[in-house]
Amino acid sequence: MNRLPLSLVAAAALALGGCSPSDSQYTIVVIPKGMTHEHWQSVRRGAERCAEDLALEGVSVRIVFDGPLRERDAMEQIRIVDRRAATGASGIVLAPQHSRTMTACVKRAAESGLPVVVIDSDLADRDHYVKYVATDNYHGGELAGEHLIATLKKLGKEKPKLILFRYAVGSEATEQREKGFEDAVNRICPDAVWLSTDKYAGATRDSAMREAGPMVLQFKDQVDAIFAPNESSATGTIDVLRSQGLNRKVLVMGFDASQQLLQNIRDGDAIGSILQDPYRMGYLSTWMCVRHLRGENVNANRTEMSLSTGEYLVTSGNVDTEFVRGLHDPAAQSKRSTASLRGR
Repeated sequence: MNRLPLSLVAAAALALGGCSPSDSQYTIVVIPKGMTHEHWQSVRRGAERCAEDLALEGVSVRIVFDGPLRERDAMEQIRIVDRRAATGASGIVLAPQHSRTMTACVKRAAESGLPVVVIDSDLADRDHYVKYVATDNYHGGELAGEHLIATLKKLGKEKPKLILFRYAVGSEATEQREKGFEDAVNRICPDAVWLSTDKYAGATRDSAMREAGPMVLQFKDQVDAIFAPNESSATGTIDVLRSQGLNRKVLVMGFDASQQLLQNIRDGDAIGSILQDPYRMGYLSTWMCVRHLRGENVNANRTEMSLSTGEYLVTSGNVDTEFVRGLHDPAAQSKRSTASLRGR
């Protein structure tokens, strides 16, 4: 039996004077890249907060949080998308593990009438989802490069020797961070020397430590600073530097937040990190998905498919401010206003 898109069903119900969408139960399945990183738990909390706010407006929304245990298990993520598309979800919020591999399952969901909102990392093919809600990762990479070079210049390093410790092939978000970082460094410090740009940390702190160990050992007498484009690559790198007595001697610029990475910033083992707003990402993506299901046009035109949630430089000077806590701490997140989360 063919299934009409729920947005059409809702519109028809209104036209016939029947049950309004506010009486409907929407099930939004939030599918992260993995289940363990604190980033994804903030996304979950944001989605659940959106459901709570919508309930106050008479819209019943159930959040299902379901993803692969390992962040590099793209096949498992594809199976979850297909299974949820076949078992009664109203809409899907997806953080695709790979910009190309994940396209086919999103297309299948869309063709079945199930709307998909993509978060965190974009897809190569943008024709099959209704909205992209994410950090401007390129700009975040630029901020990281600008802060790192400014710090090095204060230390008298006019021709710094750098390592770009990449994350993983096919991760669109981190590839954009890496590109933004490289472009910013090359623009403001053309005499910088790149010691290494072809090593990949992988999806976990352990894999980052395995890759960082030989790299740091090879360049320890040369390297001035390392950029690690996500939380696990940054904390893994810092652990390796600490084990070799090089922490604070080799500067580390990170991306994302975890309790350990934030403590590394307080301790001086990292000069800073670019924080995203995953709580707002989870909130806005859920809100956009429900608005679409209720028949609203969430894209005035195709050029407005992307919605940025912001990116912020965090250093030892602001790491404990209320604003920064609101980007990662559950208690502070719960105090944020609905209007600020929706951008009004």
